[in-house]
Amino acid sequence: MENEIQYISKTQAKKEADELQKLGEQLTKLSPPQLKRMGLPDALLAALIEARAITSNVAGRRHRQFIGTLMRDVDPEPIRHALLEIDAGLPVKSTIVKETQWRDRLLAQDPESMEAFISACPEMDHQRLRQLLRNIKREKATGKSSKSLKLLEQLIMKSCGDQ
Repeated sequence: MENEIQYISKTQAKKEADELQKLGEQLTKLSPPQLKRMGLPDALLAALIEARAITSNVAGRRHRQFIGTLMRDVDPEPIRHALLEIDAGLPVKSTIVKETQWRDRLLAQDPESMEAFISACPEMDHQRLRQLLRNIKREKATGKSSKSLKLLEQLIMKSCGDQ
């Protein structure tokens, strides 16, 4: 019984292809950093980013079909789960854990952590990073709400989120 080939009707195959195409259309609405954090294959990622630049209706339809074709090679369940998290306002899990770890290590004011972070994200504005850390320390001492902490999280996400 295990060797039997599972038959999928032509209608069912078309329905699945349409679902993948609609999922791809949802992905085209995401920003490039969000797409990069999802760990999509390079060809699909490039097609999704390119889709934002297409303004022609006919070319857009063809490109959506192309994205649907590329989606056949990808497991759609993790993508659907990530889209639900994004819709709920939650960041994608794999990167939020990494970003939180970096934030906590940097807030500990450990020089080794700072050097490790700078070497992991060399394109980061080091002066801005140090300024934000000083501001966070000052805001904690005065008891103010920390706008700098939010800015630090954004800086970490922007600089090292796609690694």
